[in-house]
Amino acid sequence: MDLKNYNIADISYLSKVKDTKFSPVFIMADHRSGTTLLYQTLAKTQKLNYIKAYHIIDYHKIVSNFIDRTEEKAIAELENIFQVKGIGAREIDRVPATPHLPEEYGFILKNSGYDSQITPKNLPLFIELCQKIQLISDPEKLLLLKNPWDYPQFSYVKKALPQAKFIFIHRHPLQMMNSKIKAARTLLSQWNEYTALISKQYREIWKKARLRYLYRFYYSQFFELGLRKVFKDTIESTNYFLENISALSPADYINIKFEELCQEPEATIGNILEFLDLTPPETIDCDIQPRPVQLLPEIERNTDRICDRLQPYLTALGYDRSSTGCG
Repeated sequence: MDLKNYNIADISYLSKVKDTKFSPVFIMADHRSGTTLLYQTLAKTQKLNYIKAYHIIDYHKIVSNFIDRTEEKAIAELENIFQVKGIGAREIDRVPATPHLPEEYGFILKNSGYDSQITPKNLPLFIELCQKIQLISDPEKLLLLKNPWDYPQFSYVKKALPQAKFIFIHRHPLQMMNSKIKAARTLLSQWNEYTALISKQYREIWKKARLRYLYRFYYSQFFELGLRKVFKDTIESTNYFLENISALSPADYINIKFEELCQEPEATIGNILEFLDLTPPETIDCDIQPRPVQLLPEIERNTDRICDRLQPYLTALGYDRSSTGCG
């Protein structure tokens, strides 16, 4: 897709964007590993710039809105749309959904006709979107980014953006896989207004009944097809982490656990801000309410097999073979 066709209202302002500097900080983890909770909590500290749902939905005009001082009006219009559509929370995790909700840059890449992860082909668009967000935000702040699709290629991301720093968040694989399958079933079983606003791909799936039913069958309990796919992806992503993390300088990354974020949120966020050389605010808003998680029957049946295959990762991160932690 031609970037000029995609930018529309922002075309005349791109000359103001191209020289904007930004310092990226990536939250890196597999899907359903707690990235949204971490992203949202760090955003609340007001120490970092970040990508909002508004930036995704109105990507083609966020710079023009900012320069023409119509940003507040555009966000208010979106808030009205959310209200009319009855959007109160993301169904997959009950996170309150508003135009200000921190979201994944992968949606911008995918909505504009590229892969969801950073590639040599869409790298110019990724840099442009970072420059756009930085231009309309606080120019002195680091830019916090998240997109689970880039987790199993963080070495490439570092090569493409040498100044990048990484926050790796880990979750017990049993719970992470469990959450992946549940989220897929939720999004495929009923139309989700919020996801439809930010994801062109989701809208396309729902336009094509056969495709939707195929996905729905794939992630059902039949033949454990969804579990096989999620298990395979988890093996690949955890192996990639173990094989490539040593290539990063210790000064460029920090490891945390989702379980630690749930149990000691203020200390965990404080450690991250210290890693980024940022002064923590006087109070850190960590409204984290752990929920007990019931594993799906197919996860329960295959616990030993899953843990056997993922034992190197479990050992490296200090996990036992039981799935404990918040949901």
